[in-house]
Amino acid sequence: MKNKAQTAMEYLMTYGWAILIIIVVVAALYSLGVFSVKTTVACSPCFGYFAYRDFDSATGDVYIRNGARTIASGSLVITGGSVSLTSPNDCALTTCAPGVDITITLTTNTGDQILTIQYDDADSTVTHSDTATIHTGN
Repeated sequence: MKNKAQTAMEYLMTYGWAILIIIVVVAALYSLGVFSVKTTVACSPCFGYFAYRDFDSATGDVYIRNGARTIASGSLVITGGSVSLTSPNDCALTTCAPGVDITITLTTNTGDQILTIQYDDADSTVTHSDTATIHTGN
């Protein structure tokens, strides 16, 4: 009778620890947001050179970050979707350093907005162009 009790206890302990480890892993994944469904705006595809950061549906602001290149003074032009450009140092008027946040305000905040960003690299004066579709969810 002792062997059966000991076997049953070992069985319960082994599977109990395994279940506990699974629960801890699932809780860790949940806390990292793996299972959260994002209902906010997304870009598809995202800009190739600029990092898409966020979209504020209340104001129509699209937040992007400049990549590793320095954008030449006055060369940043954004077209499509009825936009206006604002940023901390207004990259449309001055040289835009790497890592600078840029705010694009959509004056029409409904439906999908296709934005094209054209700019000149300050080091090579080569003109570049990035296009992305912003899904506003409206």
